[in-house]
Amino acid sequence: MTDKTNTPTSKKERTYGHQLFQKFSSFFGKIYSTDLNPLYHLGGIAIFMFTIACISGIYVFIFYNINPRHAWDSVEAMSNNIFNGWMRSIHRYSSDLLVIFILLHMLHTLITSKFKRLVSWISGVISFLIVVIIGVTGFILVWDQKAKLAGYLTAKLFSSLPIFDPSIAGAFLLNDLNTVGGFFKVALFGHIVFSLVTVIIIWIHLLRISKPKLFPPKKLMIYIVIALGIIALAIPVKSDPPAQMSNLPIQTTFDWYYYFGYYLMKLFTVNQNWLILIGSGVILSVIPYFIKRKNNPPVHIDLEKCDACNLCSYDCPYEAIDMLPYNGERKAILSPDKCVGCGICIGSCGEHAISHPKFPELNLQQRKKPDIAVFSCSYFPEPEWPSELDIVHYRVPCTGSVMPKDVQQMLDNNSEKVAILGCEDCYYRLGKNWTINRFLRKRPPTFSKKYDASKVRMYTLTQYSKDKLIAFSKEAGADVRSGSLSVEDHRKSNPVLSVIILVIFFALMIPLSNTTVRFFNPEEKTLIVNFKYISTPEEYEQVNTGAAHMRALNPVVKKRSPVKLSVYASSSHALLFEKEFTPRGMRQDIAMFIYAQLNIEADHVDVLLTETAFPDKKLEIKNVALSKGDGTFVILKDDKLQTAGIE
Repeated sequence: MTDKTNTPTSKKERTYGHQLFQKFSSFFGKIYSTDLNPLYHLGGIAIFMFTIACISGIYVFIFYNINPRHAWDSVEAMSNNIFNGWMRSIHRYSSDLLVIFILLHMLHTLITSKFKRLVSWISGVISFLIVVIIGVTGFILVWDQKAKLAGYLTAKLFSSLPIFDPSIAGAFLLNDLNTVGGFFKVALFGHIVFSLVTVIIIWIHLLRISKPKLFPPKKLMIYIVIALGIIALAIPVKSDPPAQMSNLPIQTTFDWYYYFGYYLMKLFTVNQNWLILIGSGVILSVIPYFIKRKNNPPVHIDLEKCDACNLCSYDCPYEAIDMLPYNGERKAILSPDKCVGCGICIGSCGEHAISHPKFPELNLQQRKKPDIAVFSCSYFPEPEWPSELDIVHYRVPCTGSVMPKDVQQMLDNNSEKVAILGCEDCYYRLGKNWTINRFLRKRPPTFSKKYDASKVRMYTLTQYSKDKLIAFSKEAGADVRSGSLSVEDHRKSNPVLSVIILVIFFALMIPLSNTTVRFFNPEEKTLIVNFKYISTPEEYEQVNTGAAHMRALNPVVKKRSPVKLSVYASSSHALLFEKEFTPRGMRQDIAMFIYAQLNIEADHVDVLLTETAFPDKKLEIKNVALSKGDGTFVILKDDKLQTAGIE
């Protein structure tokens, strides 16, 4: 017989995602134990990976040469030293794993709908974007072919904005150290500063969470460090060929964890990429508006009953209760906007001053004494009961809302045994821990020593079964002094197997950090025209206003002539490309940047630059030889068009 009169009849919470995640994660709990299960510490592992990346990055920086002429050589010298190379590999792999665990943490948050606070969600999205920026700047500092590709694609992306010089893309390809050298300092500055900014973003991310778990458990951190060290030693990181080897970065590898956005540059135009970049950021930020987490309504605090013990304020996972003056007395004051209705504070209040509007107060006066009284968390699936047991069922918002004093009263008058059904990983973070510690007499309000705690048992979601409940009902009570709460959960871990699984997982991520993606086809002939040009003034104006000593002696340029770039096949004189460039500035009076990247089938071309307003003013270079693979550059030097190679 089962009495369910104390089960609330209100609509069901969205619990399926949370339950599904626990059932999947439970497999790893058998190996790691529930407490050390990595899937229950994704956010903490991400922060731990960030910490490892920062510490190893500081060490690596000691041996790095910021000069782009020597950057690649310094990194290679570092890699050729066993310990320094090992530290470099740890820095790289921990950075890749940081992205992986951030994404897993975000996915877990979406699946389980754990994103009530908009600030926490948006700060998490921002931290992910900043981490990507940190990673890209770090890759550029190596100044190998991969760095050249990243610099070129970044410059190409920003070249669509009026304030950025499009010729910077060509400067990266041409290895123009006068331009790239300054960019190196900016990249290094960004690499360091954005790392510090990430610390601030993490603080904002955790700002409204009480007692956040900043890092995973100590044993799990040890497993992670060992696994990461093994991978870094077994598969050391290698650089691509130096950037100076060729004009075009053909021999490059691709790290998908940081370069995933760059691949879109291969598929779409620059403007389309900006739309995708901005659109995806907006979509990520507004997800909480479309997939809303349905929280329980806030609890109610009867201030007349409150004795200001402060336990509810200390136990609340979301800092929703503060001890404040009220009518000359200190009382527990609730902030409804912070409260998620978890009810953990109910289990903290010995005066029963806190109640939940969705879950009725417990009716402890039963007509007869049942075999077992069962408390089940609202995120626990509707249990199946054994027909041979007489059970009274109480549905509670969280196991943390179970008051030890109520359980004591049940054991006195109402029930032979008490079972508590809850999550492996508490949806509200602290409910499971507080419940266990209260019944183990480690946290107030404690379960009285006068009672046999072995008559109380907790079952987590994947451990409950009708047979186990029947077996529990038939167990004899233990000595009151020695009896303690039993938790049916994954309690033991296998350290060796735990490390092996992490090693395998870390190894599986390496192929995506070292794939080959070609943005330049070595079988194509590429012509790149890249230089800054100041055209002839087309209009002037004489400034006659203002004080006499401030007037210009010569007329001021009001407008400069546009120019037309034309490319012809040398043999047939066929026009292959033509584009007009307009001087910059609101009045079109500033120098312009000439940039064109062309794939041409002809073996030789003629390049002609003509000022539109002054057709007689021309710059021309004839019979420019094109070859497959490395590309041909045409630049302006000493007022002449010339071909150029890497410096």
